Amino acid sequence: MFDKRKDTSPTSRIDRNPPPEPPRQPPAPAKPTPSTIGRTVTVEGTLTAQEDILLEGRFNGEVALMENALVVGETGDIRADIKAKNVTIHGKANGDIKATNQVEISASGSMRGDILSPRVILHDGAKFKGRIDMEPEGLDASAKPPKGADAAKSADSSSKSAKSAVAAEPSAATAKPAETRARA
Repeated sequence: MFDKRKDTSPTSRIDRNPPPEPPRQPPAPAKPTPSTIGRTVTVEGTLTAQEDILLEGRFNGEVALMENALVVGETGDIRADIKAKNVTIHGKANGDIKATNQVEISASGSMRGDILSPRVILHDGAKFKGRIDMEPEGLDASAKPPKGADAAKSADSSSKSAKSAVAAEPSAATAKPAETRARA
C-alpha cells in the first residue's frame, strides 16, 4: 500500500539541480555622457578637458581636447581655434580646426575656417568656407618643415646635393634597375 515504485526509465528522472549557467560577462562600460555647455551659457577663454564636450551655447576662445571630441550642437556657436580628436558641427563654427581623427559638418552645420584632419565629412547642405588639408604630416608637429632662414638653407642645400649627385654619376640616371640595385 505504501510501497514506492522505483522508476528507472531515463525520461522520468527529474534533475533537481539544473546545469550551471555560463559565467556572465560584465557589461561593456557605457561611453560617458559628454559635458554640456547649455543653450543659455556664454563662455570666453581656453577650454581644456579630458572628456567629450557638447556645446549648445556660445564659446569664444581656444579649445584643446586632444584625445576627445567636440560636438557643436544645432544651437551652438563657437568662435575659436579647435584642437581635438573628433569635431562634429551641427551649429555654427568660426576658426581653424585641427583634428587628429575626423571633422564632420552636418547638413545644419556652418563652418568658416581651415580644417586640418585626415578625414573630413561634409554632408549635403553643410556650409563651409575655408581650406581643407588632409595630409597626415600636418598633424605631427615634428613633421613640419623648418621656418624662416633655416627653411631656405635647407631647401637650397638639398637641391644642391641632388644636383651634385646627378652630376657625379650621370650613368646612374640611365642605368638598368638591376644595375642600380647592385650598386646600392
